[in-house]
Amino acid sequence: MEAIAIISIFVLAVFVGFEVVSKVSSTLHTPLMSGANAYTT
Repeated sequence: MEAIAIISIFVLAVFVGFEVVSKVSSTLHTPLMSGANAYTT
């Protein structure tokens, strides 16, 4: 039972993390990339 709970929590965390990263990357992609490019060059 504990293994099923751990696996379900892990899958839920992966799904939530993927959603958050996809939302953040869509909104902050240009500022982050411009800052990274300005910093590296």
